[in-house]
Amino acid sequence: MMKRISVIIAFILGIVSGMSASAGWPPYDTGVEPECTADSVDQAQETTMTFKRPVSQIYMLGIGGTNLLDTYLSPLRYHGIAMDLSGQWSKMLPWMRNTWVMRFDGGIGLGSAMNPSRTARMLEADARFAWGVAWSHRFTCKLRVTVGMSADLGAGILYLSRNSNNPASVKARAGVSLTASASFPFKLGRVPVLVSDEVKLPSLGLFFSPEYGETYYEIWLGNHKGLAHCGWWGNNFGIDNLLAFDLDIGPSALRLGYRYRLDSSWVCGLNTQLHRHLFVIGWIPHGIGLKRTRPSEKSISINSLY
Repeated sequence: MMKRISVIIAFILGIVSGMSASAGWPPYDTGVEPECTADSVDQAQETTMTFKRPVSQIYMLGIGGTNLLDTYLSPLRYHGIAMDLSGQWSKMLPWMRNTWVMRFDGGIGLGSAMNPSRTARMLEADARFAWGVAWSHRFTCKLRVTVGMSADLGAGILYLSRNSNNPASVKARAGVSLTASASFPFKLGRVPVLVSDEVKLPSLGLFFSPEYGETYYEIWLGNHKGLAHCGWWGNNFGIDNLLAFDLDIGPSALRLGYRYRLDSSWVCGLNTQLHRHLFVIGWIPHGIGLKRTRPSEKSISINSLY
């Protein structure tokens, strides 16, 4: 009897030990540090790891050429120089396991252009603001993409001093834009570099335009009919594309890039085309996020740039 009981107990212990081994318990020390994957990061977030989501800041100066056409002021196309000051502030959001990023953009632009015979000068100025959110995903090949939308607000003016009755043309727009970006990190020698391309495509909104031949004096007297127009790709097309190389040169990063901006409209027989080609140099105070915090530490910083 005792022999049978011993056999049964041994059999039960064998089954229990086999189940424990298959479940990974007790844990065996292999001497290899565990790899920090997305799943391990998410598990750490749910247990002891704390996450920091700092605000990423980018300040940029753009200098280049401008190409202006506004048939309300002149049938001629003006060419000249342009300058642009802009900033970006972004932060990762805790939605859906840190896959959403919020961003605010602001900028002002100035330009000066001459007609083909260089007998008249047209001046331009504009200001723009945008707030948006985007979904972010990083592939195993290190490529990161974002897709989202933004709410935009912009206003500007073109001034042609040689015109006596209509020397200025006011621009204003409010609407929503589609946004997308792609970024990829690599090394240039020992310097980490992040190459990125950001595209904004205004899609739907309202924009201001007077009627053909209508003066602003008439508008001031009370003729406000037909000044606001529904804008879409057919009558108010625009694009803002920024190709940038961010060099991590220390605690901060240097941005070098090229920016192309187009604002155009065709309404009431008036044609407007504002092209800007800009060389961009920028400063990123807290780097580009390529230097990750070790997972063994108590907190991980999630950078919204990559």
